[in-house]
This record gives sequence, structure tokens and C-alpha cells, in this order.
Amino acid sequence: MRNILITGANRGFGLALAKQASQQGYQLYLVVRSEKAKQQLSQTLTGAQVLVCDITRADYQTQLSQWLGDATLDVVINNAGSGTRAPSLESTEPEFLRKELETNCIAVLATVKGALAALQRSSQALVINVSSRRGSLSLQANLAAKGSGCSYSYRISKAAQNMLTLCLADDLDEFGIALVALHPGRMLTTMAAKDAHLTAEQSAQKLLTLIAQNQLKSREFVCLESGTLPW
Repeated sequence: MRNILITGANRGFGLALAKQASQQGYQLYLVVRSEKAKQQLSQTLTGAQVLVCDITRADYQTQLSQWLGDATLDVVINNAGSGTRAPSLESTEPEFLRKELETNCIAVLATVKGALAALQRSSQALVINVSSRRGSLSLQANLAAKGSGCSYSYRISKAAQNMLTLCLADDLDEFGIALVALHPGRMLTTMAAKDAHLTAEQSAQKLLTLIAQNQLKSREFVCLESGTLPW
């Protein structure tokens, strides 16, 4: 049995991943922010281990490490994220960027550090950081996001997360831990773009298939619609 950790597992893409991973025989380790979310998950995913913790808390890394104990993790999916609807210089505020850097980048670092010992126990560990096409500097430079309505803070925080993914890939390569950035596609979720068309369930199925077939390579920026994206 393989073990998988998913943050933000109580709705949308995270929930779809958790349900399908469970059906495929994974032991689930799920991180959610509230007791209510844990209770709801426990009703449908009875064998899951669930940690209730705000991933932006200063003690999250320590809580995660202690909770995992001597467990082994084969896959970690940093799925939890946040976004604001402030696409212009006039509408954005520094506080939006602080909030989204905490959730979309700093918490990802805390998750990897908190789960590192468990990842090192696996013979083939994989960390997937759920990013966005809007975090691509190359696409931004080519005006791909112009007029998209995507906020400054979301784009900046996902670009920062992408750099984190590459930094982690450099350091964790010696332990055989692969790092991948993932654009899950234009999904019909609460954070959906105007051109969204995929369900969370469709994207989850695609990702789990790639994992099962060992098709994800370290240092790649994977798109579940087009194959890969430029950094």
C-alpha cells in the first residue's frame, strides 16, 4: 500500500484526489483547516488519517512532523491554496500578497519540511506542488495573462511557489525525492477562471494516472491539459 498526503483535502481538487486515491488503495493522510471538515471527510473516507491545522500557523511544520511520526510518505500533494479577485494595480493591496504568499508558497515549504523524514523513508518519493499557468513568468512575459482577471497576488505567489519547487528539486535530488509543479487544468471550482471546463474529478483522474504510470519527472512544470508549461 502506498501512502499519500494531501493538503486542502476537504473540497474541490483536493477532495477529488482523496476520494480517487482511496479507491486506488492509497493510505490517506489529509490536512484540513477545521474540525467540521474533518468530520465530513471521516464520514466518506473512513480509513483516512486527518490532521486539523491551519497551514499558515507558525507551528504547522512541527504539528505535521509530530502527527506523521514514523509514517512513510510516497506522495505529497501541496494542494491548499488561496486567491483574491484583484487583477489591477488599483484594486490590489499589499495585504493580499502577504496572505497568498503565506498560503501558496511559505506553507508549501513548511509542508515539505514537516514531511521530509516521512518522504525519505520511501524508495520513490514524489512531491507535487499545485501551481497555476498564471505562475509562469514566460507566459506572463508574453502577455498570456493580460486581461485574464487574475489577481496580482495570485500570479506572484504562484510564481514564487514555482521557484520554491525548483529550489527544493535541487536540494532533495540527493535523497531521490522528485519535485513537480502542476497546473491541474482549467477546473470548474470555486477559484475557476473564466475559461474553465474541466471537473475536479477529471483532473484528479489524470494526475493519479500519471503518478501510477511513473510519468512525472522532477523539475517539470506539468499541465494536465497540454503536457508541460514553460517556467
